[in-house]
Amino acid sequence: MFEKPSKALMIALRDFVCRHEIFVEAREFDDGFIFVRQPKGRSTRFGPRRHFQVFLRRNKRRVRCFTLTCGSEDHERSQVPIDFPEKALLRPAEAAIEYEQCGRDVKSYSARFPKDAEAGRALFGYVRSESHLLERLLGDAAYSELLRLVRRHRRTSRSRAANRRLKARQPRRRS
Repeated sequence: MFEKPSKALMIALRDFVCRHEIFVEAREFDDGFIFVRQPKGRSTRFGPRRHFQVFLRRNKRRVRCFTLTCGSEDHERSQVPIDFPEKALLRPAEAAIEYEQCGRDVKSYSARFPKDAEAGRALFGYVRSESHLLERLLGDAAYSELLRLVRRHRRTSRSRAANRRLKARQPRRRS
């Protein structure tokens, strides 16, 4: 599901983002203690960690994509850059493709995981929420266009080793 994207896919996603005017917003939202019940002892060399909510915005619609924890602003090496919109769109789009492939049905999605049905149900909840997030942000037409774009570029070519094996099996033509 989550492979390294090709250069062609990233270029196509960048064009999609520009055409539909999708932006990334990041907001700091707490003092760093929201994720732990008791603060753990940390090195005093760094300042407190900072937490950001990353949103994708299009027209007046805005959806929260993920939460990012960064290092302190005092220490430059601990800072984490916020991604471009095309990078933030890729993971939800791939999850939405899986959601659509199973026909939006939890039983058919869980059948992919025969050894652990509970994991299948939990993963189905994730892919369903990512799909709903994209539908809310983009609307039906742009949602379908994004999934079509990612499907088209996601098909990977065979590896060099597979190509060599295929060539070895084919009879050579004599001139």
